[in-house]
Amino acid sequence: MSDSLSRPAVPSALRAARTRGAGRPVQERSQERIARALAAAERLVVEVGLERVSIPEIEKASKVPRASIYQYFPDKYAIFSRLSQDHMQRYMAFIMAAHPAGRHTEWRTMVRAVLADTAAYYNANAAASVLLLKGPFSSTDHDAHLAKDANLARWLRTQFADAGLAKLPEVPDVMALAVEIAFACLKYGYSHEGRASEAICDHAGKAVISYLAIWA
Repeated sequence: MSDSLSRPAVPSALRAARTRGAGRPVQERSQERIARALAAAERLVVEVGLERVSIPEIEKASKVPRASIYQYFPDKYAIFSRLSQDHMQRYMAFIMAAHPAGRHTEWRTMVRAVLADTAAYYNANAAASVLLLKGPFSSTDHDAHLAKDANLARWLRTQFADAGLAKLPEVPDVMALAVEIAFACLKYGYSHEGRASEAICDHAGKAVISYLAIWA
């Protein structure tokens, strides 16, 4: 009996549906593997430190074959960069939601409030502290850090104008420099204490306020 006679015919509509959906499970599996690998890498960053994280360790922790990981990330620093960018986006969303337009009417109060919430975000997210306060790790990651600081500076410039501090020079960008001053203090605190303490936030606030007060 021929093969065509022994197998039941498959309706053309069903064959078309199978063809349309054929690529979806593969894509979903790939996304799920990436998510597992990134989650495992983030845990390892906190548990063992940046230096001891490796692709083989990520493979072991995530159960994702290293060949699949290498398809998307050439080395561990590319993974660190991706995780850093994810946390940058979460941080910006957190800060903007915590400080909507009109909340602050005095810019010095806003400096202290934004610094306190920034410290709270980092202290609550150990991986963010390691990745953002120790990075960048590559040229791509460096560019992402610059973009994050520039976005934060643009948003703060608008917010501060509403809180009584307008006409800050743009060349050089005074608000961007103020952001750099704040993060330099937070990085110092993290490297010495492993967290952004109230004392460090106080010093950061004094440094930023003293600098911006030149144009008040």
